[in-house]
Amino acid sequence: MPAGTSLVGSLSSLLGQAEARTNARLASKELGKDAFLRLLTTQLKNQDPLKPMEDAAFIAEMAQFSSLEQMQNLNKLMEAQTQFASLSQASTMIGKHVTLVTPGENAETVKGVVSEVRQVGGVTKVVVDGRELDASSIQAVTSAPAQAAG
Repeated sequence: MPAGTSLVGSLSSLLGQAEARTNARLASKELGKDAFLRLLTTQLKNQDPLKPMEDAAFIAEMAQFSSLEQMQNLNKLMEAQTQFASLSQASTMIGKHVTLVTPGENAETVKGVVSEVRQVGGVTKVVVDGRELDASSIQAVTSAPAQAAG
């Protein structure tokens, strides 16, 4: 095995380790519920027995923990309500004629009747002529098909 090969392998390995450490540092910037509990537990384990944590400070940290947990629960509830509202609103289009413009470089105008509404990965989709399309791309909704100008 040539000497350069092991150096390249070692360099590649070191770069991979550095990238993993950077990703771990970025992920650890968020202080979640588990990290908060670990921090509090460590703080309690390592406190000076002759100078224990004051009750007020302990109560304040527990209140912060409780607030964090409630905010996370509220955020989950709001996400669920937003998805339900979007699905509910889109369901009123079932049986209606819609005009959509697909996103991207090859944008295309699609016209047809909405036969179904779905939630896919938190995104509301409508099914038009068998095609699942993003409901946010709807341009027009009518109860009757658009008449061709003639």
